[in-house]
Amino acid sequence: MAQKTGNLGIPDLLAAKNLSVLKFGVDTVAEVLARDNANFSAQMTAALADLAETSTDRARVVGSSIGGNMLEVDERGAGPTQKDVPSYFLGFPIRKFQFAIGWTRQYEKYATPADYAVKNSAAQGADWRRTRYELQKAVFNPTNATFYDLHVDNAPVPVKAFTNADGAPIPNGPNGETFDGTSHTHFTGASSLTAAEVTALIQNVAEHRNGCKIRLTINVADVAAFSALTGFQPLLVPYITPGTQANQVVDPRLDISRVDDRMIGWFGSAEVWTKPWAVQNYIIAIDVAAPQKPLVRRVELEDRGLYVAAEIDAHPLLAQYVEHFFGFGAWNRLAVAILQFNNSSYSIPTLTY
Repeated sequence: MAQKTGNLGIPDLLAAKNLSVLKFGVDTVAEVLARDNANFSAQMTAALADLAETSTDRARVVGSSIGGNMLEVDERGAGPTQKDVPSYFLGFPIRKFQFAIGWTRQYEKYATPADYAVKNSAAQGADWRRTRYELQKAVFNPTNATFYDLHVDNAPVPVKAFTNADGAPIPNGPNGETFDGTSHTHFTGASSLTAAEVTALIQNVAEHRNGCKIRLTINVADVAAFSALTGFQPLLVPYITPGTQANQVVDPRLDISRVDDRMIGWFGSAEVWTKPWAVQNYIIAIDVAAPQKPLVRRVELEDRGLYVAAEIDAHPLLAQYVEHFFGFGAWNRLAVAILQFNNSSYSIPTLTY
């Protein structure tokens, strides 16, 4: 949350509990809230940076490798012409989300700047929860869908999941490996959590590109089970100092300030993190160094982020809603793989908002 806007910030609004917004200054309050929301939106974009790029694109073309085989022929032989595999489109949805505030002319006469700041903070919290929910749907849903772009022209947009054996062409691997688009999937299941299953999950992403940096993401409830795996190397807490005759530990060390968003160790060459959007009994492997991000977060052509939807521009605090336009869709379908380790086959987790 922004602490200063010009000479005033959110703390100043929260402290103003004994005078109406009309006496404090409608334009001043509106400016503080607008800049605070802009700062909040920028922080959210930064928090999503490993997983999603922010774009106004509605659809993009996905390329594929030029296929074919070298064929042996005799002196006068001529091999058959080989056709290239065509590319296809990936689309990204955008939806309108609202948080009702009910700031009427009557409300404006009696409400204090603190009332506005508190309600706007509640809208920010709701926006973060909704963003997390939409992100989870895009990550954990293995099914393709058609989205009708009703906020533009109602055109159908092909929204796809991460690699899910839907028959789409898959680019060759770095050593010429080929993958069958009808059977290759990045959504897998296992009846229990084992080191072999985690190793296979990492390979499911790493086999598609040289130079991968794999990050395993788990829910905080799974830390104890994951820490018991053979091959897991935990980070040391910052107050442990090895002796001078032993190998010295360097950063990073375990962040003890929070438990649901931090690196906790390594499994092989992969970092292991907890994240607040991760789901219990699911492990997500992400190539965080991939040139193309796994997801696109689509926004408006003139992105406003989270904003107070004033009914009349000249009266910025007369508004019924705080609004945000956005949506997530898979872009780099090969950069993420998911393992559900309490079921022999993958199933969509139950997600709640």
